[in-house]
Amino acid sequence: MSESEENLYRVRIALQLSFIVWVMLVILMFYATFEATTRVYGTFLLLFIVVIFAPFLPDGAGYEEGKPE
Repeated sequence: MSESEENLYRVRIALQLSFIVWVMLVILMFYATFEATTRVYGTFLLLFIVVIFAPFLPDGAGYEEGKPE
């Protein structure tokens, strides 16, 4: 795997982790600021967004760190 491919893989993994963290933060903000009914709808909306976008995130398959070229 070339160095540019390795860097691209690391960027994709970082974006995936960032996406997960942002979703968690938004869920926590919903629970902290809105009433119970809005919390339920907001949580379902966020889970729906995760289900829609999850297939487009990289899975990390095929990357082997430290593999000699």
